Amino acid sequence: MSFIEKVCHSFSKVPQMAVHLGWGAFLMLFLTPQSAFATPCPEGRLCNPINFPNLTAFLLEIVNIAIQYGALLIVFFIVFAGFKFVTAQGNSEKVSEARKMFTWIVVGAFVLLGVYVIKAAICGSIEQLGVTNACGLTSQ
Repeated sequence: MSFIEKVCHSFSKVPQMAVHLGWGAFLMLFLTPQSAFATPCPEGRLCNPINFPNLTAFLLEIVNIAIQYGALLIVFFIVFAGFKFVTAQGNSEKVSEARKMFTWIVVGAFVLLGVYVIKAAICGSIEQLGVTNACGLTSQ
């Protein structure tokens, strides 16, 4: 490969590099908090983007969300298992598959209920120790 061919080959990559540099400039200039009209963090202060006062409140909210979505999933899968029972039409293999599915749904429901009971017991114990509003986000 001659010198001229090498130079021409290296110049063929210039448009691709220009596109990458353009996207980089776009991301740096237009995706800053000021361009998104976000409130900048005051100088010398650590901002809290998740708006929870502490880690405990954050974890309690995650548990609450998991319980709520888990309950929705249990209802959905109970309906689905019932559908599998109906569509089995007496086929013993499909009926046993649907029965096994329903059994595991019930096990999952009891696990979810256990999580809720344990969370309520821990929150109650913490509040009995005198910690005010320890589980304040759990207004259910």
